[in-house]
Amino acid sequence: MATHISRHLSSAGHSIICIWSRGRERAERLAAEIGSRAVSAPGAVPGDADFYLLAVPDGAIPSVAEEFRGARGIWIHAAGALSMDVLAGCFREYGVLYPLQTFSADRPLELADTPLLVEGSGRQVTDRIAEVARSISGSVIEMDSPRRLVVHLAAVFANNFSNHMFTVAEQIMKTQGADPALLMPLLRETFGKIGEMGPARAQTGPAVRNDRGTILRHLEWLKRYPEWEKLYTFISRDIERSRQSTPLNPGPGDD
Repeated sequence: MATHISRHLSSAGHSIICIWSRGRERAERLAAEIGSRAVSAPGAVPGDADFYLLAVPDGAIPSVAEEFRGARGIWIHAAGALSMDVLAGCFREYGVLYPLQTFSADRPLELADTPLLVEGSGRQVTDRIAEVARSISGSVIEMDSPRRLVVHLAAVFANNFSNHMFTVAEQIMKTQGADPALLMPLLRETFGKIGEMGPARAQTGPAVRNDRGTILRHLEWLKRYPEWEKLYTFISRDIERSRQSTPLNPGPGDD
């Protein structure tokens, strides 16, 4: 996240005067890319910046903030599931800039349509964080910490869990010597339909059709992989529950 946010802020014309990391090599690599300087000691971080972004693991934010206690400027963390108030005891002005996106350092990423959820310790602070956010994204939304936590939870279901399902599917394909890439057209169509129809109407498969024969044959094969069998059973039951409460359009013959 630090890599992508820094790249986009730099491209938007912001001056990034310092990259701090306990791992000096990583800081130097990013600093060289965006024309900044790298430091690894907290005392070497300049004290005259307007904003400081803590793009560190959620669990490290309180301890890192403590290292900079009392520093001036607006201090921001980028965590979806962590309250803004974790910074309250350390800084006078603080807030959150949470990108609703998945990040991999080596994969290029466009942020123009990525929702940036912002929150500040006061009206002026919120406005200043939002102004910075709007310089890199056209989708900037004010959202308090309790709501942001639930949005983060939804993102885990939508992104992390769906990615894990494909990981399982990939492993199942490999048990048959089949190329997992065969599933890519299916995935493209699935996500295309989700965007056009919404996920409830786009849902297909044996659980939607109440195709007990297919489900039982799948479960028979999965007996050799008990954890996958549990996943299949639980998710199928939840799809069936959703089918009974939500109008769905499975489509004729879809699997």
